[in-house]
Amino acid sequence: MTYKNNKVSTNNFCSNEQLEKFLDKVCVFDLTFMERSITGRVKEVGKDFILLEMRDGRLLCARIDCVLGFGMVKNQPAEAV
Repeated sequence: MTYKNNKVSTNNFCSNEQLEKFLDKVCVFDLTFMERSITGRVKEVGKDFILLEMRDGRLLCARIDCVLGFGMVKNQPAEAV
């Protein structure tokens, strides 16, 4: 849910405490600045940002208020030994 106040939008969909439950899990994210959903492993959750690791190793950093929706994938890949 997005509320607009003085031309500044704040997304109250999720908080960093909610996202911390998904650390080191692969999730699908719907972000405001992406046309399609992306899949990535949650590497870090800060006060107002989330750091995702893509399959190819690249990192994506996004503000938490950019998250429109997310969900954990059913089959989590096994950790490398």
